[in-house]
Amino acid sequence: MEELPVSTLVLNPDELSPDPVPGMNLAVKLGIGSLEIRSAGGANVIALPTDRLRHIRTLADERGLTVAAVASPLWKWCRPEATPGRVDTFGFPTRVPPEERLAWIERAVQAAVVLGAPIVRVFSHLRVEPELTEQFAGDPLLAQALETAHLTGVRLLLENEPVCTVAHAESLIQVLERYHGQGLALWLDVANLHEVGQATPDTIRALAPYVGYVHVKDYQLTDGGRAFCPAGEGAVPYSAVLPLLHAAHPALPYALETHVRDAPADALTAGAAFLRSAVPGGIA
Repeated sequence: MEELPVSTLVLNPDELSPDPVPGMNLAVKLGIGSLEIRSAGGANVIALPTDRLRHIRTLADERGLTVAAVASPLWKWCRPEATPGRVDTFGFPTRVPPEERLAWIERAVQAAVVLGAPIVRVFSHLRVEPELTEQFAGDPLLAQALETAHLTGVRLLLENEPVCTVAHAESLIQVLERYHGQGLALWLDVANLHEVGQATPDTIRALAPYVGYVHVKDYQLTDGGRAFCPAGEGAVPYSAVLPLLHAAHPALPYALETHVRDAPADALTAGAAFLRSAVPGGIA
């Protein structure tokens, strides 16, 4: 009997340290074979020189690890005259002149090729002053980026990010319907969807056909807002979401993005154990 594909776990080393080695070693310890690269040495992945990228790939190869995705900051930007709020872009500027953006897109795709990653994350422009907020759908750079990615065997995936213009299910579906045929898919952050009140079964079913990658983090509600915690221990309704995603895609990558600062290794270990028990069909 032919074996059915199973979902895979992905670990981001910079959740532990600016040095990728401790995170890679934890991945090996936990039996996780895939990495998501977002930053290293305090620098954003798309700002790293090629020799540094090659070194990261060598470190991964030495441990039998592959790079599943480049968590780039593309389109998590605004014009220089705009006023962004508090935004975490991991060492990348939020104000990017339009004339500089194509070079960053090409650099991100090149970084993915060097690292051997089939996926590059994108966002959808920061929400700033209404008169300065740019629209993602129809951005001529998007079509150009999708073509560049396609020619190099890389796929762009759009993350639903509340500080960006495309974060709610309705706008996500509109954009994905328009560009899915050109290769754009969904980098689904379930906690972000829950933050905007839409991590419901109906919404997950509607988005599921477009999902190519899943970000997993969790948080508990507090009087002051929220506090990040290991996956499965917070308010994000993974018990309802994971079976629906598995029904649509029996073999998805699930990337742990803990954001727990006090004991990130413990949080990642607990999150990996939770996903292995909660994803139907098994997870490698």
